[in-house]
Amino acid sequence: MTGKFFDEVRFEDLESLEELQELVNSKIRKYNESPREDLGGLTPEQATSLMGPDWPGSDTPIRINESLPEEEAREVRFVKNSRIFLEAALEKEGLPSTKAGNLKRKDVAYFLEKMKFNPDRVERIRNGRSVINEKHVRPLNILRVFLETAELIDHYDGKFHTTAKAQSMLKPGRSMQLMKYLFLEYFQEFDLNYFTRCPEWNEFREILPYSLYRLSQFDDGWHRIDNIAYRVLLPSIFELADQRGDGRLAFTYSALILAPLSKFELLEGRKLGIKGVEDFDPQFRKTPLFERFIEFDLK
Repeated sequence: MTGKFFDEVRFEDLESLEELQELVNSKIRKYNESPREDLGGLTPEQATSLMGPDWPGSDTPIRINESLPEEEAREVRFVKNSRIFLEAALEKEGLPSTKAGNLKRKDVAYFLEKMKFNPDRVERIRNGRSVINEKHVRPLNILRVFLETAELIDHYDGKFHTTAKAQSMLKPGRSMQLMKYLFLEYFQEFDLNYFTRCPEWNEFREILPYSLYRLSQFDDGWHRIDNIAYRVLLPSIFELADQRGDGRLAFTYSALILAPLSKFELLEGRKLGIKGVEDFDPQFRKTPLFERFIEFDLK
């Protein structure tokens, strides 16, 4: 609200402090209620309403649809893998851990076989290894650490046990509740930088509802990560990136937000070219589930 905010105002025509205050208030109202191109057509007031700390909820314009079919929610990759882990720990009355606090090789092999992982990635993990530890299976390690921080498993007596909270969400008909819980815990509480080499960007989490709304406005085609970042991040984020000397903002955003969204099958990703080569081009597109899982009601 600087620059031309008070252009065309004749201050000499104001006769009192009350008139000045009313002028300021009217200018602020006009600014807050005017759509802005750099906010994707949102008004500042609408953008601010999307960034409340207590989303989703009745007091925010973002909702999570809890009426998705049970069979669909069960098959979402992160939900399915979580259920496989939790059910295995429950059935075996705990999964034994190594002295370092990781899963033992027998259970790593079982999960590598049963869980919904990218087949090419599984092949790369198996290739050239006679034994496979948890640290070799990055998505399994992330999942195990996440389930522990989300209080769905508890590590004691040398085993990983399924908690009562988790057991309540493993009951028939509760997969959608489990998906919602996993989604909110991941994007509101979990350390998004875990197992990455990316710089910390807590601001990505703070503006996530705004970014999700901007993503909801994308068409169904493939989009490069730099194009996505340009459209879903606030102008202030780019200013911060310049101050921090972060020239890889799009790649960081892809690793911390876009890739995790694909775990929940809200986005689909692909990589063109070869990593480390100039024409390497990661891309994402929305899935039909995105708009059915996340809903917006902007006034």
